[in-house]
Amino acid sequence: MQVSVETLNGLERKLTISVPAEKIEEEVSERLRDLARKVKIDGFRPGKVPMHVIKSRFSDNVRQEVARDMVQSTLYEALKEKDLNPAGYPYVDPQTIEAGKDFTYTATFEIFPEFEIVELDKKEVERIKSEVKDKDVDEMIERLREQNKEWKEVSRKVKKDDKVIIDFEGSIDGEPFEGGSANDYEVIIGSGSMIPGFEEGIEGHKKDETFDVDVNFPDDYGHKELAGKKATFKITIKNILEGEKPELNDAFAEKFNVGEGGVEALKKDIKENMERELERRVNAMNKEKVFDKLMEINVFDLPAALIDKEIEHLKHDMYHRLFGHEHHDNEKIPDFPRELFEEQAKRRVHLGLLFSEYVKKHELIADDERVEATIDKLAGAYEKPDELRSLYKSNKEHRAEIEALVLEDVVAEKIVSQATIKEKELSYDEVMNPKKDDENKGD
Repeated sequence: MQVSVETLNGLERKLTISVPAEKIEEEVSERLRDLARKVKIDGFRPGKVPMHVIKSRFSDNVRQEVARDMVQSTLYEALKEKDLNPAGYPYVDPQTIEAGKDFTYTATFEIFPEFEIVELDKKEVERIKSEVKDKDVDEMIERLREQNKEWKEVSRKVKKDDKVIIDFEGSIDGEPFEGGSANDYEVIIGSGSMIPGFEEGIEGHKKDETFDVDVNFPDDYGHKELAGKKATFKITIKNILEGEKPELNDAFAEKFNVGEGGVEALKKDIKENMERELERRVNAMNKEKVFDKLMEINVFDLPAALIDKEIEHLKHDMYHRLFGHEHHDNEKIPDFPRELFEEQAKRRVHLGLLFSEYVKKHELIADDERVEATIDKLAGAYEKPDELRSLYKSNKEHRAEIEALVLEDVVAEKIVSQATIKEKELSYDEVMNPKKDDENKGD
C-alpha cells in the first residue's frame, strides 16, 4: 500500500492511498469462491456453479464491496502510518475500481492543531470579589413582598405600579399585524414589560375607557418585520387593581417554610441562599476571566469540523430550551441561523482543546476527596440532601458531571497560580444582574 499526504489549507490534509491490484484481485477471488459455495442459480446444483458464471453475474458488485471494505481497513492503517489524527470523519472521494488495476482513493480531513501551551507567567488577571450585605438581604425581602402583593380593584385613574387588565389591537399603517392583539391581558404599569410608550400611554385613563396609544418599535426589536416601525394600539381598560405589599412579620415568614424563628429566620435563610448563589456566580465569572486570558495568549487554527459539530450541539440545546424536551429523530430542528451559535461554538472548541492540553501537560486530576466535598456542598442546598448525595455518588453520569466541574476549578486554580491577580470588588447586584448594571451605565 502506498500512502502520500498533501497539506491543503491550514489544518486540512489530503491522503492519497493506493492499494495494489494483486491485493484487490485476491480479495475479489476469495469472495467469489465463497459465493460459489453458497449461491443458488437455476440449472445448477448448489456449490457446482461454474466460476465463469459467478464472475459474469457478481464480479462487478463484489469488486465494489471490496473497494468499500478496503477504504475502511486501509484508511485507519494509513492514518496511523502517517501519524495523523483527524478532527472529524474524513471525506472519501468515491473512485471507480477496475479489474487488474491498483485501487486508488483520496481522503480529505482536518487534523487537530498541534501547539504548546503558553503559560500566563505573571500576566495580569482580574479576579472578582463580592459579598452579601444586609442591604442586599433587605432588597431581596422587598422583592419578595412585591411579588406577594394583594391586588384589589380601585375606581380611579391608572397610575404607576397598578395592574391593569386590558384588551388591545395593534395596527401599522391601519393594518393589523401578527401578535399585535390580545384580550384580558395583564400589565403592571412601570414594569417595562411592554414596548416603550405603551405602559406610559395607559396612565391617567379609567376603567372602560377605549383610547389609542402611538408607539415606535425599537430598532433592535426581536421581530425584524416590526423593528423601527410606528404602530397604533387601540386599548380598552377592563379593570384596574392596586397592589398592597404584605407586612414583614412572622405570618409573612411562614409562607417560605422557614420553621421557627419568624422574620429573623427568614432573613438568615435568604442570606444563606444568596451567598450560595453569589459564590457560584463569582466562581463562574472568575473561571471565565482566567480561561479568556488563556485563550487570548494561545491562538491557533480551529478545526471547522469541530465547530460544525458544536453548532449542532448548540442547536439541539436551543431546541430543548424552546420546546421543553430533547430533539427526537422524527422531529425537524428549526432552521436556526448559524451565526447565532458560531462565536459560542468557536469559544467552546478553542477552550476545549486548550483545556485538554493543559490537563495533560500538568497531569491534573479531579481527586475523589474534592469530588465528594463538592457533592456534599451541592446536596446541602436541597431539602433532601441525602437523596441528592446518593444520586451523585451512585450514578456514573451524574458523578462525571461533578468531576468535570471540579477539574475546571483545578485547572483555573493552576492557571491563576502563575498569574498576577488584580482584585475587583463588585456589589451583589452588579454580580447577579450585570445586564441591569450595563443598562444603568448607558442611561
